[in-house]
Amino acid sequence: MPGGNGFDIIEQVGVAHMPITVFVTAHHHYAVRAFEVHALDYLTKPVEPERLMAALVRVQEKIASQAALMTQEQLNAVLASLKDGEAGEREYPKRLVVPNGNKSSFINVDDIEWIEAADYYSCLHVGTKNLMLRETIKQLAETLDPRKFVKVHRSVIVNIGCVREILREGRNEGWVILSNGNRLKMSTAGWQNLLAASRS
Repeated sequence: MPGGNGFDIIEQVGVAHMPITVFVTAHHHYAVRAFEVHALDYLTKPVEPERLMAALVRVQEKIASQAALMTQEQLNAVLASLKDGEAGEREYPKRLVVPNGNKSSFINVDDIEWIEAADYYSCLHVGTKNLMLRETIKQLAETLDPRKFVKVHRSVIVNIGCVREILREGRNEGWVILSNGNRLKMSTAGWQNLLAASRS
């Protein structure tokens, strides 16, 4: 190499950015230094065909390994972006249809103050109205926007926009007081859910 050697090139490129490198030289004393800069292989002249072939096989394996790693990283990035996209783009219902005999009522979700479990039904409390919806409280907890509706007890979901204050009684239970004065039981898990929703 006129005016320098392989180590000068590596110094200019930087070890972190060095491509797959095989040293070919007549000087044995460079071997240790070559591996210190992460050379893949080191061949001494005269190079035997079998030794050259073995080095080329190692290069091919290294390239294939790097390509596989890059493909896996790209796949992981795509999956992560899809997951983030799904979380960010999910739309929650703005209205619920509540059948009542031969008619159905359209209820604005934001008008629901709280929801109470009633076996296979849920009772929606909307102002002075109590409307029965044939969905379990678990189904509604998965359907409604978790930033607005929080399960504070196994049988109660509240609209956090309607929460006026919280009363704690000991370690395990407490009460949620709504702006209309309703007092609803709250579990420890419900308290944690409410705190998490308030921070988001």
